[in-house]
Amino acid sequence: MTSRQPAVRTSAGVSEPSAARRATTPLTVLEVLRKSADYLAGKGVENGRLDAEHILSHVLEMGRLHLYLHFDRPLSPGELAACRPLLRRRAAREPLQYVLGSAPFRNLDLQVGPGVAVPRPETEHLLDALLEVTGRQWTSTSPVGSALDVGTGSGALALALADEKLADRVVATDVSPAALATSRRNAAEAGLEAVDFREGPLLSPVAGETFDLILSNPPYLTTLEWRSAAPEVREWEPRVALEAGEDGLDVIRPLVWAAMPALRPDGWVGLEVGRGQTDAVATIFREAGAAEVEVREDLAGRPRYVFARKAGTTRNAEASPNQSQTRKEPSVG
Repeated sequence: MTSRQPAVRTSAGVSEPSAARRATTPLTVLEVLRKSADYLAGKGVENGRLDAEHILSHVLEMGRLHLYLHFDRPLSPGELAACRPLLRRRAAREPLQYVLGSAPFRNLDLQVGPGVAVPRPETEHLLDALLEVTGRQWTSTSPVGSALDVGTGSGALALALADEKLADRVVATDVSPAALATSRRNAAEAGLEAVDFREGPLLSPVAGETFDLILSNPPYLTTLEWRSAAPEVREWEPRVALEAGEDGLDVIRPLVWAAMPALRPDGWVGLEVGRGQTDAVATIFREAGAAEVEVREDLAGRPRYVFARKAGTTRNAEASPNQSQTRKEPSVG
């Protein structure tokens, strides 16, 4: 009787079969997914199975749904070899988006990597919340005149505004040369080279200019939140893009005071902020002269976005700089 030769487990979790097994029973999609998920889970990765699916989809160049339709498909030695280094990187708690080299954002697929914060779903919803607050007055057929994205990072908000034709002119700033290099590559990849990227802190690169719309996903983690964040955040993403002092408002305060004078009459500022910060940020906007302040929730039902309008000609009856209002969208259910 011929004895069955055991598989040899590698450090990447996907077993490397013996020569006899490679010749007769190559690993299937389902087997690789199970082994990879167990390996990642053992390294503390929270969603090991999901991340394994994304990595295998990336290597095989097929959607995750197609993985489920092809569980019995065998992987070639080359495909297995391509999976292993990506699994090792994810097991080291490198963000999945860095491992894959990209992150989805609304209709875009953005390049990301070390030195650039990962775009998140909460920021995608900032644009939807903006359209709710403004009564969807800006559309692809009736865009806002000029928009500014402060702290653009990968270019997510600026490129989404341009891609969805919500603004005729889009300018984006960032203090990080690495982030701007990435955002410009993303603009070129998406055919949105008209977006104007400028280097410098906050609104310094656009001094003297005014805009109809200013958006930002600024750093807002408190120092304590940063120190207790998952390794994917704390050890890999740029701290300057995420952490903002003891109360998380060290960047938002000067941003608000710089943004309000840079708005045209009836212009809006929209910020994504941290947990428990909406009231404090609304107060800062009122102190900076906002005529109207509104708070909206994210998809998880948490207050996440603060919008402020500068006094102008069309809505002065509702509020004035001396009688600014804060309105919260009521929770549904």
